[in-house]
Amino acid sequence: MRQTRDFVPLPGDYGRGSSTLRTWIEEKMAEDESRKLGGGGDDDKWPTKILLGMTGEEAKAAVLAGDSSLLEANVHILPSDSMVTMDYRLDRVRIFVKDGVVVSQPQHG
Repeated sequence: MRQTRDFVPLPGDYGRGSSTLRTWIEEKMAEDESRKLGGGGDDDKWPTKILLGMTGEEAKAAVLAGDSSLLEANVHILPSDSMVTMDYRLDRVRIFVKDGVVVSQPQHG
């Protein structure tokens, strides 16, 4: 019952929730808007650039262009259902594809 005392309309058709949640959504929406207007900076380079929907080779080229410390041999294009080791390596990026298209955002590890 206490949680419903601070029940306010949320921006962006998100329904109703707490004023804290409303403030957080408003801040994130403002950040998104500033990125659209050119205030984001390096959103055109990986790792901030979204690579979903690209071909595996296009994504590999974008990863290598975005991180000059990576070696080409450490950027792997793999089928999305591949079994992989769970070790974490900052010098490796795995790009998971299905039918040649990237299905999850590549990241270090």
